[in-house]
Amino acid sequence: EGGVMMEIDHRMRAKEFMRLLAIGNDKFNDFVKSGAIQQPVRQTEKDVFWYSSYVRNKVEERKA
Repeated sequence: EGGVMMEIDHRMRAKEFMRLLAIGNDKFNDFVKSGAIQQPVRQTEKDVFWYSSYVRNKVEERKA
């Protein structure tokens, strides 16, 4: 009891990231290319994601 629950940093796919930012594929890819959005974590060629904490920060930034 009294222990701090560690928040699990979920993995988020591009599709979900785009939905949260309310932008399309082309704009999203431009953001990644320009560095406005950091390169994703690539576990394998097919397993590509961003951590949800990073996504949340980006979404907040865009709302501001």
